[in-house]
Amino acid sequence: MPSADSKKAALHLWSQSGSRSQRTLYRDLIVNILIVAAVVFVMIVSLAYGYLSHKEKDARAGTLKAFSDCLQVSLELPIRNIDEEGIKKICNSFFDNALVEKQRRLMGFSMITLAAVILVLWITLRIVLNVYLIAPLNQLIQRTEQISRGECEFIDLEAPQAEIRTIVTRFNTMADRIQRRERSFQALKQRLESEILEHRDAESALLNSQEELNSIIRSTPDVIYRLDTMGRFTFVSDAIRRYGVTPDELIGRPFLDFIHADDKDNARDRINERRTGSLSTKRLAIHAFGDYSGRKTDAASAVQRDPVFLVDAEGLYVSGESGVKVFVGTQGIARDITEQRQMESARLESEDRLLLALDVSGAGIWQLDLKSGAFRVDERIYSLLGFGRQEQVEGFRFIRERTSPETWELLMQKYNRHVAGYAPVFDHEFELQSGQGQCKWFHTKAKAVRFDKDGRPETMVGIIIDTSDRKKSEAEREHLELKLQQAQKMEAIGTLAGGIAHDFNNILGAILGYAQLTQMHTENDPRVQGYVGNIFKASERAKGLVEQILTFTRQGKSQKVPCDIAIVLKEVVKLLRASIPSTIEIAQKIPSNLGTVMADQTQIHQVVMNLCTNAAHAMEIKGGQLTVTLEDFLMEENSEASGDGLQSGRYLQLSVRDTGTGMEKSLLDRIFEPYFTTKAVGEGTGMGLATAHGIVSDHGGRIFVESVAGEGSVFRVLFPVLENPAEAAVNQPAAYPRGTERILFVDDENLLVEFGVEMLKDLGYDTVGTTSAPQALEMFKARPDGFDLVITDMTMPGMTGDQLAAQILIHRPDIPIIICTGFSKRMSPELAASLGIRALVMKPATVQELSHTIRGVLDQPGGARTALSNL
Repeated sequence: MPSADSKKAALHLWSQSGSRSQRTLYRDLIVNILIVAAVVFVMIVSLAYGYLSHKEKDARAGTLKAFSDCLQVSLELPIRNIDEEGIKKICNSFFDNALVEKQRRLMGFSMITLAAVILVLWITLRIVLNVYLIAPLNQLIQRTEQISRGECEFIDLEAPQAEIRTIVTRFNTMADRIQRRERSFQALKQRLESEILEHRDAESALLNSQEELNSIIRSTPDVIYRLDTMGRFTFVSDAIRRYGVTPDELIGRPFLDFIHADDKDNARDRINERRTGSLSTKRLAIHAFGDYSGRKTDAASAVQRDPVFLVDAEGLYVSGESGVKVFVGTQGIARDITEQRQMESARLESEDRLLLALDVSGAGIWQLDLKSGAFRVDERIYSLLGFGRQEQVEGFRFIRERTSPETWELLMQKYNRHVAGYAPVFDHEFELQSGQGQCKWFHTKAKAVRFDKDGRPETMVGIIIDTSDRKKSEAEREHLELKLQQAQKMEAIGTLAGGIAHDFNNILGAILGYAQLTQMHTENDPRVQGYVGNIFKASERAKGLVEQILTFTRQGKSQKVPCDIAIVLKEVVKLLRASIPSTIEIAQKIPSNLGTVMADQTQIHQVVMNLCTNAAHAMEIKGGQLTVTLEDFLMEENSEASGDGLQSGRYLQLSVRDTGTGMEKSLLDRIFEPYFTTKAVGEGTGMGLATAHGIVSDHGGRIFVESVAGEGSVFRVLFPVLENPAEAAVNQPAAYPRGTERILFVDDENLLVEFGVEMLKDLGYDTVGTTSAPQALEMFKARPDGFDLVITDMTMPGMTGDQLAAQILIHRPDIPIIICTGFSKRMSPELAASLGIRALVMKPATVQELSHTIRGVLDQPGGARTALSNL
């Protein structure tokens, strides 16, 4: 708000300006002249008044002296003390009154005179000034106003004063100059207005152009940029935001900071080319603005994580001194070709996959012009069909001449159905005579891909592949399916054999157990001991027979022990004599004590039986001689056999020779393949030699075969000999370990329970037996601490042995448990150990084996698991 003082000051200035605006030269001249005249008149009056007063004073002094003298004379008395001062005062008072009267009359006259003079002078000055000064000045003022209004005409004024005439002349000169300048100003104004209009139009066009350019820059997906001489950004378009960075962030930053390390050298070289004066635009594909640029970006805003740009750039130059061009920077456009590269890469990859698929599948591509019959093929078809370019130019006629009429008729039916539109594709498999003269199977699939304006097909494109191998594979598959059926039959037989082996083991266990009890109770009766010994031998043979059955059905495990395989060979020869025709003579040379081999006797028995059976089959029609020999063999380090992975040293060589039909070289390479056989359907499974080869390899040996067609074959089997057989042999103590612990014995066979209870009681144990697993569990739950050991069968109705063991361990985790089994797919030493079972005993078990196992479990809890893992 303005203050009161400021308001007063403003009002005072306004009043002064108002008063100044009312003053004129005419008034000022008159006032000034009147004031001068008044002053002059006052001075004159003052001088006259002073002069008169001086004269009056002198006159008064004379008069006073005369009056004083007259007074003294008139009194005529001697006056000694005359008061002169009193006389002076009386005279002065008299004269003053007279003087005042004169002065009053003089002042009145002076005022009247002054007024008259001023009036006369004012009238005179007004007339004179109006005629000689004010009128010309008014004309000049009017002309000035005209000039101010732009009316610059010539002034024709005759004035008596030289000053007025000079002013008039100057005014005319000024008016003339003003006219000329006004005319020039008008022309200049017109030019300026024209230029302003042109400038406005140009500025508007420039703004429109700038807006269009900015719109184009904003709308284009390409990145437009400009760099300075140091390669730093000075301008970047908004398209860069698609890559997680803003233009403001890039301004002043080096261009190379956002380039992939592999492309920095190329980018730097291109910038250097611009610096040396190269103006030509050169394209460069680089990786830029990816994750490797070291900046933090918003994953949602970044479109590409490793974009590829095609950069077009050119150098910017200005002309310096002497016309030399100076490099000032680089500008260009970076186009994102990531998607194009990906599409190109995908296309090339697709083409590579297609070519690879064609190469892998062996397919050839063909094209048929349905109008002209022209047939075009690629290079693969030449190798597929075995014919050259000239033969295949004939098209379908070429196929017709090399197929049977039935094949050709069926092929044309499917072809015509597709051409007529009844089938979506032309798909047919046919047999064709190739260029090598062989008949091969081919599969072609084609489709019409081009049609005329009437919708009739014009061009058909298809592929063709050689399916001869597939046809052969299908035949082999059918053969293998037959073999699989045979194998499934063998598996069913094996399952049946496993069940028989389980039951037979239980029976055999009872026989062997009671024979051992009889032997224990009749030690003083040699005759009974002999009978029992024969029972032992028969039982061992029966036990071996069960193991052979289980091994044959792949349900038994190999148990290698140091043995003399000569005994096994002699036993096999005895069995063969009764099973092969009498037209085949058997010769043997099997010495004993050649060496000890770590082997599974049952598997060795199977190997020898398979080799001898195959040899007998080769001599089945004409007969011949089967020779089985066993001899010592020393493997040298550089021998041919050592190159097959065998170490040097002593081996036992088993030879099985026949004088049968022999084999071709092509068959020798496949005889050990599973399911390969030369026998008729129903006469063999093709697994004999494969099984033998696997068993021998598992024993650390090798099988070698030699054969001559029409002369016979010989199979040589090498088994490594133990260097220290005495150390490898398992020493079994003759004494039966005894004890006094309480044992729970569980088995579903009554005979085995009775035998087990009696045998354990003879060994000193307090034994409780039962044939029911649930009953055994109830007995244990009633008195968990009443038993020191549990011996249970594996396969039992209602509850298996492992289930019973799991329930018992719940109630007493530290109770030792032994499982006895003759055959079980579910139980193994590893599984038993994981369930907390201390030992696994295979049926039929001898008293010696079972007694040692019991003591090992009871006396060495830590060693029971170790023994279990070695079973």
